[in-house]
Amino acid sequence: MIITTAPHTSYRRIWQLSWPVMVSNISLPLVGAVDVAMMGHLPDPAFVGGVALGGLIFNFLYLTFGFLRMGTTGLTALAAGAGKGDEVASVFIRGHLIAFICGFGVVACLPAILWLATLTLTASADSLSHMKTYLEIRIWGLPATLANAVILGSLFGLQKMRLCMVQLLTVNLMNILLNLLFVLGLGWEVAGVALASVCAEWVGLGLMVVIILRPSQPMIHKIKSVSREQLKDRAEWSKLMAIAKNLSLRTLLIWAVEALLISQAARLGDVELASIQIILVLFGFIAFSLDGFAHATEALTGQMVGNRNPSGLHIMIRKSCILAGFTAVLISCILFLLKPIILALMTSQPELLHLTSEMWIWVLAIPLSAFLAFQMDGVFVGAASTLHMRNGMIIAFSVFAGLISLLSVGFLIGIILTGYCLHLFSISLSAAYIWSLVCPLLCACRRQVAAKA
Repeated sequence: MIITTAPHTSYRRIWQLSWPVMVSNISLPLVGAVDVAMMGHLPDPAFVGGVALGGLIFNFLYLTFGFLRMGTTGLTALAAGAGKGDEVASVFIRGHLIAFICGFGVVACLPAILWLATLTLTASADSLSHMKTYLEIRIWGLPATLANAVILGSLFGLQKMRLCMVQLLTVNLMNILLNLLFVLGLGWEVAGVALASVCAEWVGLGLMVVIILRPSQPMIHKIKSVSREQLKDRAEWSKLMAIAKNLSLRTLLIWAVEALLISQAARLGDVELASIQIILVLFGFIAFSLDGFAHATEALTGQMVGNRNPSGLHIMIRKSCILAGFTAVLISCILFLLKPIILALMTSQPELLHLTSEMWIWVLAIPLSAFLAFQMDGVFVGAASTLHMRNGMIIAFSVFAGLISLLSVGFLIGIILTGYCLHLFSISLSAAYIWSLVCPLLCACRRQVAAKA
C-alpha cells in the first residue's frame, strides 16, 4: 500500500478511481436484493417484512459507527496528501481498536436491543418473530463488518480502489452464493439469510488482513513503526471523536428516514411493508452505483486539501459532478426500460407486484434528484469537514419529516405518497448540501495557501 498523491483531476483520473468502486458497489445492494428475492418467493410476506425489520436494526447499529469508514477515509486522505505516512498507519490502528471494542460490545447488548426493537416497531407478530431470528444470528458479523469498514476507509483514502473492489466483491459475492446455498439448498429461510452475511463478513476480513498485512506490503512496516505515544495522541483522538459525533448524528437522521418509511408502511400491512423494502433495495442499487464517483471525490478532495490546492479542488468537484450527472440519467433510463424484468425478479406475489409498480415513477426520479447529494458527501468526507455534513442533514431531515407528516395524514393515499416523500427527501438533501457548500471548503483551502505563503 504505497501512499500516492497524483495531481491529476482529469475526467480520466476520476473515472479510473470510480469504476472499480461502482462495479463492486453494485454487488452490495445485490445482496439485499437476493435477500428480498429469497424471502419474496416464500408464501408469506412476513418473511420479507421480518428481514426488512432485522436489516433496519442491523443497519442502524452499523451506521451508528459509520464514522469509522468515512472518518478513516478523510483522515487517511489528508495525511497521505500531506505526506504523513506514520499518521496513515495510526489512523488505521485507531479505527480497528474502536471497531472491535464497539462491535463485541454491541453483541453483548443484543437482548436489550431486541427488547427495545420489539417495543418500538409496529408490525405483525410473524414479522417480529422473523426479525428476532435474523438479528440473533446477524449480530455476530458486526465486529467484522466494522473492521472491514476501517480497511475500506483506508483504501479509499489511499486511492487504492482496486483493492477496495477485491474486498467488496469477496464479501458480497460470497454472501450471495451462501444465500442460495442456505435458503434454496438447505431451506434455512431467515436464519440462512443471516448466517450467509455473517460468514461472508468474517471471510472477507480474513482475506484483507492477509493481503494488506503481508510482509511485502509497506503498510505492515508503517504499522510496526507506530509508537504508543503516537496512538495516544490526544489531538488526533479529539479530531476523530469530533468526526464521530457529527457523523453519528447525521447517520442517526439517515436511519430515521428509513425508519419512518418502514414504520409508515408497516402500519398499512405486510404487503405494503414488503413493497417499501423492495423500493429501498432499488434505492440501494442507485446509491451504490452513484457512490463510485463520490468515493473518488473523497480521495481526491483529501489529496487537494492536504496539498493545499484550491484550484484543483474546484476543478475536480465540477468534473466529478458532471460525470455523476450523466450516470444518473443513464440509471433512470435503465430502470425505465427494465421495469418488468426487475419486478419479476424481486417477487412473484401479484398484490406486491401491483403496489410496487405504482411507485415506479418515484424510483425513476431518485437518481436525478440524489446524485448531487452523494457528490457533496464525497467532498465533505474527503476534507473531514463533517460539521457541514451534519448541518445539511439536519435541514434535509426537517423538510422530510414535515412533508411525510403533512402528506400521509390518515394514510389516504398511503404507500404512493411514501414513495413521493423519498423522492422529496433526495431533492431536499441535495439542496441542503449545495447550500452548505457555498464557499467554506474553498475558502478554508485558500486560507491555508495564504498562511503557507
